[in-house]
Amino acid sequence: MVIQRWQTVFLLIAAICMALVSFLSLGNGTLACGDHGSVTALNFQPLFIVNILVTILLIIDIFLYRNLGLQKKVALISVLLELVSIIIIVILMLPSLGYILEMSWTATLPVPALILTILARSRMAADERLLKSYDRLR
Repeated sequence: MVIQRWQTVFLLIAAICMALVSFLSLGNGTLACGDHGSVTALNFQPLFIVNILVTILLIIDIFLYRNLGLQKKVALISVLLELVSIIIIVILMLPSLGYILEMSWTATLPVPALILTILARSRMAADERLLKSYDRLR
């Protein structure tokens, strides 16, 4: 019996996406001190903390392949935190706040990370169903 580890690839790419969001520019806008310049997640501590936490959880999740139940739970927590990251970025782009005036391509990376994490979780569920079907055959 061979289980394809597609979820590992999906989780790794999602972790890379979230790491890029953490350290690269989200766009141009107003910094906390009032100056205009390149806005990063480091300028907004809650966003940076959420992004780093998601990155760490996704990397840890890759190595939880021996416990599918726990791996699925960690992936679900990562999905929820990725949604929080997306919401924070959208709030920062609101015209009334004006923090991010011109969006960079890195500001869109939490969406592919969210999709990849959901795909990884569905592959985990498929593996779990496959293992249960083999257990029934024994």
